[in-house]
Amino acid sequence: MPLSGPAGMVKMPAKGLPTSMLMPPSIWFGRRILAGLLLGAFLLAACSPSNAPDADSAGRAAAPHGAATPDQAVTDLIAHLRRNALADVARTALPAPLHAQVEAAWRAGKSRWPLSELPFDESLPGLLKALTAEDAEHKLDTRFKQQLSGQTKALQDAARGLGLFGKQYLAREGHYNAQQRQHYVQLIDALSAWAQKAPLGDPARGKESIHLLVNGAQRTGLHGDEDLTRLGMDASLKALVPLYIATKQVFGLYGLGVDATFASVRAETVKIDGDRADVRVRYTLADKDIDTVMQAVRVDGRWYLANYLEDAAASLPAPDPAPASDAGPDAPAGR
Repeated sequence: MPLSGPAGMVKMPAKGLPTSMLMPPSIWFGRRILAGLLLGAFLLAACSPSNAPDADSAGRAAAPHGAATPDQAVTDLIAHLRRNALADVARTALPAPLHAQVEAAWRAGKSRWPLSELPFDESLPGLLKALTAEDAEHKLDTRFKQQLSGQTKALQDAARGLGLFGKQYLAREGHYNAQQRQHYVQLIDALSAWAQKAPLGDPARGKESIHLLVNGAQRTGLHGDEDLTRLGMDASLKALVPLYIATKQVFGLYGLGVDATFASVRAETVKIDGDRADVRVRYTLADKDIDTVMQAVRVDGRWYLANYLEDAAASLPAPDPAPASDAGPDAPAGR
């Protein structure tokens, strides 16, 4: 599942989008950007450019695995996101054994959870490469001017189309349960409405956005997937903080104050049945009220969001099959 609550939304396969042959290149390129805006809010956050990496992280004890109560399984993650503590999100979201397994899988190049919760997560290495390339800011600024600058109306129309497509996809996709569909439809409606009003083709905002993203990416020290493998999950998430912050600032430039969304989150445990619980989560996104229910599970006395556990476990490589035995203990003797 995408990051729960305001931290994420529906991940849709690119194969479901209309072919680029049906639209001009500039509009097709804009749709790709809008799909990321509408479907990729893991990187959403504060509209204030004063945000900085978690300054006291070096002197603070490591975040605990799990939460004390079901509702804190939601609010603790939101607190980490507000503090820009991405590595703490992964640590709190998983029990220690599973966290260690995902860390090992990162270093083997087999898992990229929690980045795999992002739409277009497979494009992240390419994005890092583009943003850290020589003269990246000039090249990307030129591309924006050629393809997107002044195209606000076309991009807003694309946002409307993506919103409709998103809801149609949810209606036919069997992977999501009824509660997830209800939640994701609310998210799509809120973000589609925002994007249809946002100045997406504004030249000044585009130039500033590129500057922020290039600067943020270069400060990560990451250039591609090989760096993610070399560093592992924990160190990679810490390294990605400058790009996370830059992306927060970019959304703020277009009027999406998601730090306010994080601050608006309210979680309430409404049902506990053994080691499972339902948590009602309410928040405001792009001036729209969102109301949903999430599932939490208890593992070794601590509470976790159920879908995070499932997705993290699913990201691990399949275990090597046990070697076949030529003859079991009860095999008949050869002649």
